Amino acid sequence: MSISRISVLGAGAWGSALAHMLAEMGYEVILWGRNPEVIDQINTHQNNLPYLGNLKLNANINATTDLKSTCLSDIYLLVVPVNSIQEIAKEVAFLIPSEAKIVCCAKGFEQSTGNLLSKELSKIFPEKNLAYLSGPTFANEVVKGLPSAATLATIDISVSQLLAEELSNKTLRIYSSTDIVGVQVGGAVKNVLAIASGMARGSGFGENSIAALITRGLSEMRRLAQAMGGSPETLVGLSGLGDVLLSCSSRQSRNFLFGELIGKGNEKRAALEKIGGVVEGWFSTASLIKKQRELKIDLPICRTVYGILHNDDDIKKSVSELLKRPIRPE
Repeated sequence: MSISRISVLGAGAWGSALAHMLAEMGYEVILWGRNPEVIDQINTHQNNLPYLGNLKLNANINATTDLKSTCLSDIYLLVVPVNSIQEIAKEVAFLIPSEAKIVCCAKGFEQSTGNLLSKELSKIFPEKNLAYLSGPTFANEVVKGLPSAATLATIDISVSQLLAEELSNKTLRIYSSTDIVGVQVGGAVKNVLAIASGMARGSGFGENSIAALITRGLSEMRRLAQAMGGSPETLVGLSGLGDVLLSCSSRQSRNFLFGELIGKGNEKRAALEKIGGVVEGWFSTASLIKKQRELKIDLPICRTVYGILHNDDDIKKSVSELLKRPIRPE
């Protein structure tokens, strides 16, 4: 397969970073976004101030608000928020050539059903072997060319390997996988764990509690992936443990920062306004509660975060209840 033109759908931080990286690699890159001011800024000044500040983007990026301009590409990257990914996928479906590859770069569950994105996107693209990209990758560091790594999964290892090779460069190394379930679960659950870690930080619980939270949260992630047909081993890789370590320890993570603001006593809506971007973990909590009931598994940390966000449960009382749970083998 000869690849020369790539369309990136979504001009937020991650979409712009991927577009920059691919343009630097010499691909013809079409970057689509809804906001005409952001698109004009990228084309005129080669930056995306709302999402990436003054970081310079490759001048060869062709940014547009016209979805039809993305047609006839070899690879399509879906980098829009989870809450709008189905809408955009349906709009672009008829534009995508039959031989083109599609890579979903969003992290989370489909909100109305609580399903993995792969289940819903396969209905829109029934003939496509979709790929899923996930891992510990802050967008600004990718633009700066700092070393990073991620995992790309499809059900066909030959397609995974092809895309991993085509999308990797000297600073972003992509590993191939066939575990589309594990890769997606890792990307979705880590957002909830990042909120939990932020809450712990904001509440002043200390380093011990955060380390315990991350470790036990990873166990919940593995438990869920296995119950949904994924491999627990995937969750100790880049799309699981790697993403958890990054997102649960840095204010560059919107989910962590949101949790920290809540832990410091900010109202949820006020915290969301301060973040200014999408907090995917907010939406994922409801989906995780659905999955917990459906699969009859125990996700106490995820359930606690849900209670704090959606039932206004008190943080310190909720943590106390977590610690009172029956003692059992690890």
